[in-house]
Amino acid sequence: MPTSSLEVTDIQVKTSPDQTSIKLLANGELTDYTYDVLDSKANTPARMYIDLNTITGDTLLQEQMVGTSLSRIRVAKRGSGLRIVFDSSTKDLFPFTVQSIPNGLEVIIDEPQQVDQISALIKEKTTIESQLPEVHPLENRLSPQATEKQLQDAFNFSGYNKERITVDFYKIDLHNVFRLFREVSGINIVVDESVSGSLTLALDDVPWDFALDIILNLKNLAKEERFNTLVILPKDKSFNWAKKVENNISFEADIEVAEQEALIIRQQKNLPKEVIEAKQLIAQAKKAEKRENFELAISFYEQAFVKWADNGKLANRIASIYLVRLRQNAKAVFYAKKALAVDPENTAAALNAAIGLANMQELQQAVEFFDQSISAEKPSAEALLSYAVFSEGKKEYDSALKLLSRYDKIYGQNLNSMIAVARVNDKLGNHAVATEKYQAILFAGFRIPPDLAKFIKGRIALKQTM
Repeated sequence: MPTSSLEVTDIQVKTSPDQTSIKLLANGELTDYTYDVLDSKANTPARMYIDLNTITGDTLLQEQMVGTSLSRIRVAKRGSGLRIVFDSSTKDLFPFTVQSIPNGLEVIIDEPQQVDQISALIKEKTTIESQLPEVHPLENRLSPQATEKQLQDAFNFSGYNKERITVDFYKIDLHNVFRLFREVSGINIVVDESVSGSLTLALDDVPWDFALDIILNLKNLAKEERFNTLVILPKDKSFNWAKKVENNISFEADIEVAEQEALIIRQQKNLPKEVIEAKQLIAQAKKAEKRENFELAISFYEQAFVKWADNGKLANRIASIYLVRLRQNAKAVFYAKKALAVDPENTAAALNAAIGLANMQELQQAVEFFDQSISAEKPSAEALLSYAVFSEGKKEYDSALKLLSRYDKIYGQNLNSMIAVARVNDKLGNHAVATEKYQAILFAGFRIPPDLAKFIKGRIALKQTM
């Protein structure tokens, strides 16, 4: 199959307080694309993705962190094209628009105007300096390094040696301020319900506990700290910490825990040496994976699989990383088949094999593994939707509709499945049915991207004039 000469060469991100702009730049005009949104599920954020057909992007970063309403951008190969995924920083999807630009596409994300963003540059330098120990009067003649050292010594002398922060608050609610300190410090913070009000304060490069003390003094508040927990309350109130529970209350539970630990130790001693070594390698792999060093993680996982070859879950974990993170389809299929050799009922491994083979255009083999991936009484939602999209791509529209119907019966309709049903009916020539499905989408209560809503309304209006 000939490769495409069209390539996405760069992804440029520009941020401002009002919006985030992402430009997908290519060596030609981008016209063959679609985009959709996915709702948040469990620990997965809401996200939007763009599918670019018949295009490459081998020089692009696989993942790019942003840190605004847009958490990160991920790039993955999808068939003969690319999928660009935009992850939200929260469980709610950001408002966005997609528009064509010369030799590319631009995604514009509107940033929310939150009270804790900078709305004015108010510097209270005099107030800050009045609460610091006196600094040498020849400070302005010192080098930047000496000035920094002197400031650090001054903080340390005063007992403030926590992580330093820069903040600029303008009429921000106090509870949002304390939430920020929770994120910075990592300690638990409990705020008395009588604490209220707002605050305007600008501090540059100061320890967070110093900033907290300034705020407490300004608002006539006090703090009490114990067991990695900070309680904030008015100065005229006191807090009663929980008393120690009698030891004999948990005595029986302690015995049960000890017996369970002893059992685990005995079981551990009975494990083969190779399995124990494999578990140690897996632990190292998980740490590397957490740091998003997937090449190192896969190296540890593969070493572990050599020592623990009958671990089907491990084999499928390797397959998933090769498929999703490293985009090596052949390796993904290889390890997915290893997992199935250990456990033929592993439908997740079957799905990994099917997607890898589909990406490699090994369509007949892909069908066999897709069939296996949905063979359970309750197939996974991902398997049903992936198989439906695959069938649609092969122009097997009736099969796609059957898979989507099965998905709706098990998991209920969502925006993705409803759009897919409408789109497939349009391709089948069932325009009246497709129009009904598009109308249902508008009244279903889903958060629909503006461009998609505009397309659906235009599609409905076109049918009504025919």
